[in-house]
Amino acid sequence: MLRALEKFYEDYCESIRREADILRAEPMPVITEELFAIYENTGNRLTYEGVYFMRRKFLAVFGLKVILDGEERDIRKLEEILKDICSEECWALPAHVNRKADKNWRICVDLFAAETGQALAEIVSLLQDALAPEVADTVRCEVMRRVLEPFAASEAPYGHWEYGASNWCAVCGGSVGSAAIYLMRDRPEELDALLERICYSLENYYLKSFAEDGTCLEGLGYFTYGMTYFAGFAAQMYDFTAGKRDLFRNEKLAKIAAFQAKCYFRSGKTVSFADGFTDDTFRPGLTCYLAMKYPGAGIPAVERAAGLNDDNCYRWMGLYRNLVWTKEYMKAAFTEAAEAVSAGKTKASPEVGAKPSWAEACGGGPLPAESGASAAQVVLPDAQWTICRSANGAGMAAKGGHNGEPHNHNDTGSFFYLNGADFLLADLGCGEYTRDYFSEKRYGYLCCRSLGHNVPIIDGKEQLAGEEYGCDGFETDGLGKTRISFAGAYANPELKSLVRTLDWNAADGTLQVEDCFQMTERLKSVRENLVTRWKPEIEGNTIRIQGAGNGCVIAVEGEAVAIDCSRQEFSDHSGINRDVWLLQWEVSAAGEAGQTTARFSVRVL
Repeated sequence: MLRALEKFYEDYCESIRREADILRAEPMPVITEELFAIYENTGNRLTYEGVYFMRRKFLAVFGLKVILDGEERDIRKLEEILKDICSEECWALPAHVNRKADKNWRICVDLFAAETGQALAEIVSLLQDALAPEVADTVRCEVMRRVLEPFAASEAPYGHWEYGASNWCAVCGGSVGSAAIYLMRDRPEELDALLERICYSLENYYLKSFAEDGTCLEGLGYFTYGMTYFAGFAAQMYDFTAGKRDLFRNEKLAKIAAFQAKCYFRSGKTVSFADGFTDDTFRPGLTCYLAMKYPGAGIPAVERAAGLNDDNCYRWMGLYRNLVWTKEYMKAAFTEAAEAVSAGKTKASPEVGAKPSWAEACGGGPLPAESGASAAQVVLPDAQWTICRSANGAGMAAKGGHNGEPHNHNDTGSFFYLNGADFLLADLGCGEYTRDYFSEKRYGYLCCRSLGHNVPIIDGKEQLAGEEYGCDGFETDGLGKTRISFAGAYANPELKSLVRTLDWNAADGTLQVEDCFQMTERLKSVRENLVTRWKPEIEGNTIRIQGAGNGCVIAVEGEAVAIDCSRQEFSDHSGINRDVWLLQWEVSAAGEAGQTTARFSVRVL
């Protein structure tokens, strides 16, 4: 593990130097009024944001490059970038301001204005001896004017995020707090009040947004996003107060820190519930820092560590800490290993120049990634998630919950199935972010509505959105069996009960699914609905799905059924249209009052 982590660190530094060489001769893209207006006119976010985040890439690359090497040519380039970003009309994104209704729209502390303020404040503070004084002064004035002074002058809560139970609370609050520690030390009374306000928000809203078992209901990517800014600010706060204000004392944080590794399958693929992704990556700086503080915080396979270009928003807080926190972790682990060797706790001393493995450093203990994450069934009871793995590389995850969760999808009772790196029965995860995606039109998007999830359709109706529509029973045995009761997600008075039983075989990756429907009156229709990104082959009651490298076979039990297959389009988070196939069949005897049961199995191909 440590050798792999050291290799990552070396490659990361090299990628910074390589990107600097590429960008040094290129002009930074220009933000225009026409670009800004695209969202207002069409609802499209990607066009403007592509330019905005490329400008943040210039900032991050040359900020990191100067910290690494301190070359004069890079310092001058960084100064140009700093001045250019300070000249932007608005640091917030068009999606987060309303130019028609708010005459002060240019000053808006949204996610990205806050991130920009934090990045600029940290860069000029770390490099104050290298940068021209007039450039550093300009940066400080702009961060104060656009971020810190508006927030300090406002009454709590500043917008929805300050008392919001989501990643916004941590990202905006952590950014504001971090920038304030750097830039407001000459205003101690104002600084103290601001920091206390941020700490109150993080402790009473952000940390409480996690389930008691540590699950981030918004999705794995949002765990990384929010926790990066929480941890970054909390570490600064600890140092600034000489340990008197320690946000890490919260007992819930040990469970939160352990959440990430539980979401990885052996192939490196990830749980994609809510606005998540199937191929997420982890931030090694954040992960190493959490692993140093919490023994149960595992480190996934280093191959899944996010490099410089894996964050297309180029967020400084995480990119910089990939340098400092990863290096700090390795230093501590190497020191511990050397002390263990010296004390005779390992079988043999490492060769000269060789780095001991994590297991050697811990006296032969388990790899961090095995901290509960490789079990056949991982259960997150408060979130009502179950994550299963098999010896042959297959995997499954299912959820209960309700349809009013953060970044909600109408997916109560859903599951997905993968074989190796191929998601064969899909949870589509995050779609393209547009104006409508975060409006009352959200459930017109396939990835958000229940039609885009592996759940039944009752009387031609899908699940409803809202916290009141959800699961009323969730049980697991810890060995692979899960029962979810979720008739309430449909609000159909004629559906008395719907219990889904998922029985996982950890040896061969076979999943048995049984749906038991109890009806008080006649239902017109009960249809199973499965979702796949791969065009299936159907023969009788058998469905074959072949992915890029692996496949599965679905066998519908009982009498012959007519399995319908229809193609849909899904616009992913990058705005790329993807083909999706819906597989549906009518459940036998669904028109009779009483009870009917549907069974099907999924096995590796």
